[in-house]
Amino acid sequence: MTVKYIYCPQCSHELKSSFIEGRERGHCPECGFVHYINPLPSAAGVLVLEGKLLLIKRGVEPAKGHWALPSGFIESGETPKEGCVREVMEETGLRTSVEKLLDIFHIRSDIYGDVLIIAYLLNFEEGELAAGGDALEAAFFDCASLPDFHIEGFRRVVNRVLRKCENAPPHQSSHRTR
Repeated sequence: MTVKYIYCPQCSHELKSSFIEGRERGHCPECGFVHYINPLPSAAGVLVLEGKLLLIKRGVEPAKGHWALPSGFIESGETPKEGCVREVMEETGLRTSVEKLLDIFHIRSDIYGDVLIIAYLLNFEEGELAAGGDALEAAFFDCASLPDFHIEGFRRVVNRVLRKCENAPPHQSSHRTR
């Protein structure tokens, strides 16, 4: 959900709409505050073990009930890597470490507005698989028979790592984010 201020959060005067830096933005004529609406940063983890990909079934909207990469919003004070590792732990019970950056992509969510997703390839450290946080289920899927993803960017990221899964065809998805 994108928050649009009506009143200035610094001095409480009513914001006016003007073109600033090439875009229509709310600004305060009293103190000069400009309301920039930026994408929410999130992180997603890709973990492949023994030819199987870790996925969670989402327990909340958007895409409640759909399979997805373990992912979530980066919290204040966290690096993207720390947020990724934390989200994977919360949703799956598995402790991981980041091997490398896979992709950065943008989606538009009806609930959250613009979201920037930073996807990492992960290494397994330890733990027992158990759904937690906002995940209904957590499971490993054979790379040759993955479910559809609600977020198109997840499919693209997974296709980049499928070479770790022997003889897996590129994953196709009929779902698009909107």
